[in-house]
Amino acid sequence: MKTPGKKVKRGGFSELEWVEHVSSIISHLLRNSSGSQLQRLMNKFVEDDHLKVDRLIELHLFYLTRATMVDREIEEEMENMGIEKEELDDEKAEEFYMKRLDAGLFTLQRLNYIILSICTAGISSILERVRQLLTLKGENLEPVKRIMAEYADSLGDDSNKANEEKQNINHMINQL
Repeated sequence: MKTPGKKVKRGGFSELEWVEHVSSIISHLLRNSSGSQLQRLMNKFVEDDHLKVDRLIELHLFYLTRATMVDREIEEEMENMGIEKEELDDEKAEEFYMKRLDAGLFTLQRLNYIILSICTAGISSILERVRQLLTLKGENLEPVKRIMAEYADSLGDDSNKANEEKQNINHMINQL
């Protein structure tokens, strides 16, 4: 998942847009593939001494830092307004959520979905590598679980497909 160089423009995408686009594609491939197609995709994360897992964790940490900074800004803004999170009206809560999404929460959710999927796919070396890399950076899998639980909660309740996706995400979280 190497990003294109500064001089290379792919359809006018910036590097952040490119990462968002590629992470969306991979998360959808993991969600919708099965059998030998899924196995081929999983093998991509194992080849070259888990090089793609390394890049995935690097991106996860980058977007986690961005999301944490925006969360702090939102907390400060709420403090200045003199309100608690529970006291937010729907409009302000939506505004804060959109601010978080714009700051990279969407991409972080996609990256975390990929992490959950590859860690729970049954290839133990991937989970070991993810834990090793996170430990080296002083992190663990708790932020991944927390963000994905929040994402599952934000999925609509009205459709059977959304309910199925919630169950799938919660099952993967419990497997970790």
